[in-house]
Amino acid sequence: MFTVNEIQGFVNQGLQNLIKSYEHSRLHGPVEYALSGGGKKMRPVLCLLSYNIFSDKLPASILYPSLGLEVYHNFTLLHDDVMDNSDKRRNQPTVHKKWDVNTAILAGDAMCMLAYSYISKCEPKVLPPVMDAFHKAAEQVCEGQQLDMDFEKQLFITEDEYFDMVSKKTGALIACSLQLGGLCAEASSRSVNNLFNAGMALGRAFQIQDDYLDVYGDPQVFGKSTGTDIANNKKTWLLTYALRNATGNNLAELNRLLTHKEDPGRVEQIIQIYNKLSVGKTACERIAHYLDTALNALGSLDVREGRNTVLIDFIKGLIDRKR
Repeated sequence: MFTVNEIQGFVNQGLQNLIKSYEHSRLHGPVEYALSGGGKKMRPVLCLLSYNIFSDKLPASILYPSLGLEVYHNFTLLHDDVMDNSDKRRNQPTVHKKWDVNTAILAGDAMCMLAYSYISKCEPKVLPPVMDAFHKAAEQVCEGQQLDMDFEKQLFITEDEYFDMVSKKTGALIACSLQLGGLCAEASSRSVNNLFNAGMALGRAFQIQDDYLDVYGDPQVFGKSTGTDIANNKKTWLLTYALRNATGNNLAELNRLLTHKEDPGRVEQIIQIYNKLSVGKTACERIAHYLDTALNALGSLDVREGRNTVLIDFIKGLIDRKR
């Protein structure tokens, strides 16, 4: 079996080769910039780790789809930054700030098509289920982003509505990454389902962690300004919890701040309410719950003992993070 470092090396080299092969395009500059901005490369690594559970080899027929997942993820970030009018991504100017909005949109479109091209390079016999899984995930990512924007206009959403949104926007592609590894390895249906379920639980844990870091993370480590979710009235898990559990003056003040975005010191005042309600501590407990759910699903794969250890350790590291 391969180590995480070896697999990350395959991914980084593969992305460099992909970027070099795209030099013919007039959009090469922004595409290269979007794909070279760092990031965890979580999705391709998850895909390759899940495949490696069932096979000791990593042929091109799985390397290409794994890279396609990374390209698609970065396409969604590029368009998200345009919609959110974000100035920075990973401590660097966003594509639409470095170039312009039209170039960013076109570069994102090109990356979307490039992702489909790479994912379709799997073995022909698994192409139908692989593309079906990816199509479903890609559609759900778009629906999740629309829900995220819709929720910005609502004062309150339920926890179920929050998880519906994050399961689509974040969980769908993470689950698809693990699922594709199993599908390309021709694993049993039971194992593929468990990989998918692990990915959905991991997506929930990862998004709550992201919500948490936006409030309590170190901006220099997190890679972007903190408090932006609060400033933009994003319906994070922290906010949905606070709205469900605040009472009296805390609830009245929280509702007032949510409807007065121009209020000076608004972000800091909302964080103070979070602290009174122990929102951060409870968020960490929810993260641990969904991490356990993911690990339990991975413990039920149809493989001999120890084959899933590298994947499990990598997933634990994803949640024990500062950015």
